[in-house]
Amino acid sequence: MITFHDIEDAYRIVKPVVHKTPLLGSRTLDERVGNEVLFKAENLQRIGAFKIRGAYYKIASLSEEERKRGIVAHSSGNHAQGVALAAKLLGTKAVVVMPKSSPPNKVAGTQGYGAEVVFCEDSSDDRERVAKELQERHGYVPVPPFDDDKIIAGQGTATVEIAQDIRELDYLFVPVGGGGLIAGNAVAAKHLFPNIKVIGVETEPANDCQQSFRKKEIVRINPPNTIADGMRTQAVGKRNFEIILQYVDDMITVTDDQVIEMMRFFLERMKIVVEPTGAVAPAAIYHNVLGLSGKKLCAIISGGNVDPALLKKIL
Repeated sequence: MITFHDIEDAYRIVKPVVHKTPLLGSRTLDERVGNEVLFKAENLQRIGAFKIRGAYYKIASLSEEERKRGIVAHSSGNHAQGVALAAKLLGTKAVVVMPKSSPPNKVAGTQGYGAEVVFCEDSSDDRERVAKELQERHGYVPVPPFDDDKIIAGQGTATVEIAQDIRELDYLFVPVGGGGLIAGNAVAAKHLFPNIKVIGVETEPANDCQQSFRKKEIVRINPPNTIADGMRTQAVGKRNFEIILQYVDDMITVTDDQVIEMMRFFLERMKIVVEPTGAVAPAAIYHNVLGLSGKKLCAIISGGNVDPALLKKIL
C-alpha cells in the first residue's frame, strides 16, 4: 500500500509540469450550507482535469526501453487526455482505447495531444479487452486509469497543494470513479490533516464503491446510466479499494439532478465551467448531504471538460 512518502516523491516529479490549481470559495454557498467551503479547482488543470498528475508520474517512472515501446491506455475521456499529453511531453507514442460514447470534446482533446484513438464498446470490460489485445499485439506498456500505485500517488498530489494553502480542514469530499483520486488523496489528507474525515461521493446510479464500502468487498455493477461519464466504471480498483477501506470515512451519493444544479451554480455564481463528474463531490456539500454545520470543508472539482451540447442542454 502506498504511503505519504510515495506521494511526496510523485509531487517532486509532477510539480514542474502540472498547474498548482487554486482553492475557490463562495460566500453565497457558505451562507447556504452554514459551513466554510473551498473547492480545489482541478477543472483549471492542464488537460482540464486532475488526470495529468497520475498519468505523467506513471509514464515518467517507466524505463527508457519501456517508453520506446509506446504505451496503451483505456479511458472514457480525462485519463485519455492526461496520458496523451504526458506521452507527448515525455516523447513516447500513446494509443488510447475509448468507448464510442465518449464525449466528442474529450476524443478531440486526446487526438489533439497526438495520441492514436481506438474505439470500443461502452462497457469497462470491452475497454480492458481491446487495450489488452493491443498490448499483446504491439508490446505496448499499459498505463491503467486508476488501479496502479504510481497513478494513485500522482493523483494524491492535489491534496499536497491544498495543504500548502490552508492549515486546517475538517472534511475532504472526493468524487469516486475507479478510485484512484480518492485513494491517493485520502492517504495525503490523513497525513497532512490528522483529524480530517475523507468522504467519497458517487452518483446514485454509479454507487458501486458505496456498495463495496458497505459490504467490505468489491461489488461489480452493470454499466451505469449516469450523467457523470467519469463514473461509468463498473467496479472500483483492487488497490484503490484496499486504501479506501483503511483511509476513507464514508461513501455517499448524490442524484444526477443535484449534479446539474451544482454545475449551474458554478456557471452562474462562480463563473467556472465544471463537467458533471467534477460537480459530484461539490454537490454533496451544496446539498449538505451529511447535515454539517460550522465546519471547514473542501471538495475536489475533478475536471471541467463538459461536452458543449450537454452544457447547452443544462443551461
